[in-house]
Amino acid sequence: MTVRLIVSLLTFPGVVVHEFAHAWACRRLGIRVVKVCYLRLGNPLGYVLHEQPRYAVQHIMVAVAPFFVSTAIALTVSLSASIFVTSPTATEFKDLAVLAGAWFSFSIALHAFPSSGDGDALWQDVTDSDVSIFAKLLLMPVVGLIRLCQADDAIWLHALFAVIVVALPPLMLVALMG
Repeated sequence: MTVRLIVSLLTFPGVVVHEFAHAWACRRLGIRVVKVCYLRLGNPLGYVLHEQPRYAVQHIMVAVAPFFVSTAIALTVSLSASIFVTSPTATEFKDLAVLAGAWFSFSIALHAFPSSGDGDALWQDVTDSDVSIFAKLLLMPVVGLIRLCQADDAIWLHALFAVIVVALPPLMLVALMG
């Protein structure tokens, strides 16, 4: 078992939210979803099978949806835990709330970046002869950015992003309450 797989299993809520974001984006854009697997033991840990989007922009939106949805949910969880901790109620649960909120928020943010499978799906459009040159020019930088974020040594980038997302709401609350 690789380190990446072990980390993914320990942070499984992020995998579930990542796949939810793909399915949600497909449904919002009118792209038929064939099958959704939110979590499984295997590679990949989750996936969404959907029909081919009509436009390159739709495909990009489906591929990057986890970044925006996961980031928003992770920030919300971290903020909620921070607000709960500052409230005078339920003092016996504050430590647990901090740990659970931090783990849940970190787990979701850690899986926010598009996966290599997302990059592969977009790359198929780039190499497809039926896709227009304009669409290919739109797709190539997105694929390049996904590949950069998915490099074997870029796991630190995911972790750094997740730590920032977890730490941002409490830091903002401290600054506001100041």
